[in-house]
This record gives sequence, C-alpha cells and structure tokens, in this order.
Amino acid sequence: MKGLLHRFIYLLCLGIVTFVLICACSQSIHQSTTFPASSAKNCRIVQHTMGETCIPLNPQRIVTLDFNSLASVLALDIKPIATWITTEIEDDFRYFQGKADGIEILRSSSGQPNLEKLTLLNPDLIIVISHPSFEEVYQYAAQIAPTVVLPWIETRGNWKQHIKDVARVLDKTETGTQLIDEYNRRVNQLKQRIVNSREIRISFAHIAAGKLVITRKKSFAGGILNDIGVLNPIFAESGDNDLAISEELLPKIDSDILFIAPLRKDDKSVIKQLQQKPIWSKLKAVQQNQVYLVDFSVWRGLNILAAHEILDDLEKYVQCK
Repeated sequence: MKGLLHRFIYLLCLGIVTFVLICACSQSIHQSTTFPASSAKNCRIVQHTMGETCIPLNPQRIVTLDFNSLASVLALDIKPIATWITTEIEDDFRYFQGKADGIEILRSSSGQPNLEKLTLLNPDLIIVISHPSFEEVYQYAAQIAPTVVLPWIETRGNWKQHIKDVARVLDKTETGTQLIDEYNRRVNQLKQRIVNSREIRISFAHIAAGKLVITRKKSFAGGILNDIGVLNPIFAESGDNDLAISEELLPKIDSDILFIAPLRKDDKSVIKQLQQKPIWSKLKAVQQNQVYLVDFSVWRGLNILAAHEILDDLEKYVQCK
C-alpha cells in the first residue's frame, strides 16, 4: 500500500512539474512571438553604433546628451524636452538663442548626466554621440528609454554626417539633405563673392591654455574656410588637425584676414598681451587692419547652426574689392 502511495505522489509531482514547465515554455514562446510583433506597430528599428534600437514612430519627449545633437535636432525643426551640459561651459552659445526656449538644461558638475533627473523626465528617445565619456552612461540611459548612439569618434566629428545621422533617426532624411543643400548654397554664394573678386587667404586661431592654436583643413572652421576656397594652407605640411604654434611663428601665418577667439573669458587677456608685442605688428592681417575677435563657441561649434553663424561672420567682415 505504501509503495502504491509513494508511486502516486511521485507521479503527481512529476505531473505538476511537467505542467509548470509546459506553461512557462508556452508563455515564453508567446512573448517572443507576440511582443515584438505588437511593438513593431509603434516603433521602428534604427541601427546605431551600439547595435539596434526600436524607437517610437513619432517621439515626443526627446532628450539629447550633447550639444551637437541638440543643434541637429533643432535644425530639423524639432524641439527636445531637455539636454545635458556641464557647469564648465561658459559660453552662451548664441546659435541656440531663440531656439532653445523651454528646453530643460540638465546641468551637472560630475562630468556625467544626472540619471535621476533623466528618469523623472520620462523621455521616449535619448540621443547621444559615441564618445568614451558616454560609454557608461549608455548602459543606464538604455534602461530609461530607447537610446541611440550616433557615430562621432568614428567620423572624427564630421558635423555634416552627424546632421544626416540625426535626420535618419528622426525619419527626416529629406529635411537633413535640404539643410546640407542650404549650407552648400551659401558656401557657393560666398565663394563667388569673395574668391572671384580677389585672391584672399583667411586663417582662424584660438587661444587655449595660453597658447595660440591655428586651425587647419579638417577642423570645423578650417573645413568651412576650405569649402569656400579661402583657407590659408599654412602649416599644411604638418597635418590636418589644429596646431599650437609659438609666438615666433606668428608672422608665418601671412593671412589677409585673421579671425581669433578666446577659449575662455580669461584668454582675452592673453590676446591683449599678444597684441602689445612687436611681433604682432608683423602679421599681414594686422597691417591691413583685418583681425577680428569672434565667438569661440561658434567657430568651434561642430554643428550646422554654428556653421551658418560662421558664414554670417564671413559675410559681415570679409569685404570684396
């Protein structure tokens, strides 16, 4: 009798375990087949540097975690609900004025976005660039909302590609193309107006950590000047990136026009000290009274809004003869 009872209990337990396993498998299969199918109606798959993410078809609560993505989103005529900056930024970023009203600024002194604030915003899409400082942030951001990481390190900060990438994510590819076309139209206008009127060479330099840094072809401002055909090719033999130069090399710049910008407010004093030195007077642009102080955040902007501001400066300061 005891043997039969033990056998009955064994079979009963086996049946229960089997039933639970079948139910679990059935639920797992059901989830894997129905959840993506229902989600696909409300989102679309977007490829990015960290893989692929299904983002809302019409995101309403976009958060950008870098300035250049913010600029690109605004240029596409979409206003995000928030963006992140650090307290180290001193510039007012004039190309955001009148465009960023109502956007919450996630300020942080830690060097990382405030994830608590980000969570409370309840975003439905987070956009960020690929950068070592954002690698850890991505892991957390992706748990808060669909997050896309757009190439930046991979493209060496190619702002024209970035506007296309952001446009693709937001399903505004045609608008992105129109923005690049408008930039090219203005470039060609300036090229006809400046280059066709006279041969001219322009340089841009900025002061950083007390040093004078000259811009070259693959930098932001250098690329724009090169597009127009006015970039002074000086120091080109040393490479394409920006180059810090000593005061002794100043006369070698030999540009018709020199734009110069302080990185921070304190750097203005460095420029003033430089202007008081005899070697400063040897610059061709100084002799022609063609040196202009410009906004660092614009001339190093790395985004399409800043690019148009540079073109505005060129239209303002470069007089044709």
